[in-house]
Amino acid sequence: MDKYKTNSAFNKWFSSIKLNLLPSPIQKKIVDFDKYHKKLSFFQALQLFLHGINDEKESLREMDAAFVSKELQKEMDMTSISYSQLSRTLSKIDSEILLAIFSQLVSQAKNKRPVTKRNSLYLIDSSTFSLNQNLYQWADFRKTKSGVKLHLKLCFMDNEHLYPDEFTLTNAVEHDTNQLEVLVNQPEATYVFDRGYLDFERLDTMHSQGYFFVTRIKKNTKVHVLEPLVASKSESVISDQMVALGAQNHLTSRFRLETVQDKKGKTLQFITNRFDCSSTDIAEMCKARWQIELFFKHIKQHMTIKKFFSRSEKGVVNQLILAMIASLLTYLIKLKTKSNQSVFQIKRFFRYLLFQPAEEWFNLLIPT
Repeated sequence: MDKYKTNSAFNKWFSSIKLNLLPSPIQKKIVDFDKYHKKLSFFQALQLFLHGINDEKESLREMDAAFVSKELQKEMDMTSISYSQLSRTLSKIDSEILLAIFSQLVSQAKNKRPVTKRNSLYLIDSSTFSLNQNLYQWADFRKTKSGVKLHLKLCFMDNEHLYPDEFTLTNAVEHDTNQLEVLVNQPEATYVFDRGYLDFERLDTMHSQGYFFVTRIKKNTKVHVLEPLVASKSESVISDQMVALGAQNHLTSRFRLETVQDKKGKTLQFITNRFDCSSTDIAEMCKARWQIELFFKHIKQHMTIKKFFSRSEKGVVNQLILAMIASLLTYLIKLKTKSNQSVFQIKRFFRYLLFQPAEEWFNLLIPT
């Protein structure tokens, strides 16, 4: 652990970001930013905003006030910053730079823990962030409120290894299904999504193009049973069948319909084109979808997204991208230390040991 002694936990958390390894056009954008922002470099701004989001600062004024800390002044190599300057900076950062950093971190996560068809799923869903209509008139949603929507693809390996893999941001009025084709882009991967995305023609297209899917069907879905399949010997599995969905105007390809009963006695039906898995495995895939709901809950409750720092569209977009980056930084620490602690617990230790040597933080994470 000697190599960590000279680094604070604060700096170690940021260490996965390698600005010098970003594509040349992105590096040029960073140089241009620094050219016109003499008092606050891009990396300093990045650190400040990521720290503010991860530390659950509720406003830019609170981030300004945090500079009473001598430790923060030392880490940032600056003694103060005004909230108005932070506000201007957040709205001026080029979102392409932040997206490039996000992609760099995703690549690191995949290199450290390779993703295959067998060991992972992609969970797809969206979450709406409601906004005051008078303050955010650009964010179309409803007559009485504004809002933005985060459409997310979450890479899921197990309950301890999951992270945002890709996302899009739209006004809340945008329908979820319009973004599904953007997020479903890796053949032979398995995508798990809610029945709100159910569309017979889209399922056929995914099937023909080599994408696998698992999703629930709606109560009024027309099902044509073709033949029974051998179901797993599990009390929760009611039936496993080969079916086609739809009516005469569009009848789908032959898919697999699994009917199960949950712990509360509710009957659920899942449609999939994965014929190589047991019916119990299919039920577990659908159960995993709950993890993306927990992820949305986490970023809303513990990463200040319940309140945005900026009223501008670019500022809001940048804050959401920064939240995705912050979650990846903590997950990469989990991979580096091979910790069996949850990402939430790792973050909690980090907040208490922020300016202490990284060794102290890592000693709490490394399995004994």
